[in-house]
Amino acid sequence: MQICPKCKVKIRGNKECCPLCQGKLKETEGEIGVSFPIIKKKPISNITFLKVCTFILVASEIIFTALNIMTHGEHSFIGPVMLGLFVAWVTVITTMYMRNNLIKVITWEVVVAIVVDIYIDVHTGFHGWSVEWMVPSTLVALAIATIIIAAALKLRLDEYILYIVFDLVMALLQIIFIKNGMNNFPWPAAVSIVAYLILVSAMVIFRFRDLRNASEKMFNM
Repeated sequence: MQICPKCKVKIRGNKECCPLCQGKLKETEGEIGVSFPIIKKKPISNITFLKVCTFILVASEIIFTALNIMTHGEHSFIGPVMLGLFVAWVTVITTMYMRNNLIKVITWEVVVAIVVDIYIDVHTGFHGWSVEWMVPSTLVALAIATIIIAAALKLRLDEYILYIVFDLVMALLQIIFIKNGMNNFPWPAAVSIVAYLILVSAMVIFRFRDLRNASEKMFNM
């Protein structure tokens, strides 16, 4: 290790002069190492990764749009593929920026999956499989996954109770499909709605304070 007699600073490494006053240095006892710590650079930053994903999405959408125009819309799969690419991009972005909240990530991915499946069902002639089976089963699975994740991460109820309430709202929206005649087999939807109503009712009756605390945090009441 070296020392500057004028500046009274110790300098690691082997320098010809003091970086402060450019004066001569003296050798002292001690470890000789690098002057500055070596910082490892990330192979790719989050911003760069986001730009790459966005570029791939835009390029793919341009190619498929041009293909759809050139073929005069003869290929019905182009629309779902373009939507699928967009959903994949949204999923990547959501996971990047919400990775510290796993329940939020799963909830939003379920919302996107429901919208995509209903779109595909409608786009392919609407056979009803999306609203009759996919939506209710996905919502029930979401409730189970939310509770399991909360237990595994040892979360307090007020940290995830609003997600359960939001899931209840999504479950109640199935009534629209039933009323409009789009759901000809409403039993799975009814089961999911009843299950959520019972779950939220139990939370409101037995853990109302947690619900109030969560609402105060969200709306800064």
